[in-house]
Amino acid sequence: MNPLKKLLRILLLMIAATQLAACSKTVQWEEEVPLNTGEAIWVKRTVVYSPQGGAGNPFDIAYRPERGQTIEFKWHGSDYVYAGDAGIMLLAISPQSQPVLVAQAEAGAWESIHNYRCTIPFYVQFVPDSTGQRWTWPPQIDTWLFNLETNLLLAIPTPDQPKRRFTAVERRAANLPGLVQSPERMKIDPAYTGDLCKQKG
Repeated sequence: MNPLKKLLRILLLMIAATQLAACSKTVQWEEEVPLNTGEAIWVKRTVVYSPQGGAGNPFDIAYRPERGQTIEFKWHGSDYVYAGDAGIMLLAISPQSQPVLVAQAEAGAWESIHNYRCTIPFYVQFVPDSTGQRWTWPPQIDTWLFNLETNLLLAIPTPDQPKRRFTAVERRAANLPGLVQSPERMKIDPAYTGDLCKQKG
């Protein structure tokens, strides 16, 4: 191919990629979250959708959610913000009255990206610092989390979905189709090993 044509093609691809990146769409919604304490709070969540190729076909460009998400809420007068790449499915309050977040460790290859070792059960627990803005994770989740029902929306809204506020009943109904074949997403299963850990075992 002519070097000039090759350079022109590369420039056109770069321009197209830049324009697509500028077309991202931010989706925000609120959820009513029943806590393990018997209380309920409202949580604000944010996900950014951008034009991306499909996993099996990079030319299948469509709006897909980016890896990161933001979860914001208040608890006992303090503000908490989680901004990370885990697929959070549970917000719970510890016996020490501290909010924690829980996700499946292998969802979205989180465990590979963050070098999280196989544990039983194969979930990851996020614990906030004193500011409520920075979250770390212990080597495995605490036992008090076992058998708690998940309480966050799993099927996140799309840019063209008008609904932006979900009651606990609506969230449960929206999650139900995806939970039928995935009991480990319905509650924190103490025996859950995950597919990757099964293969390593």
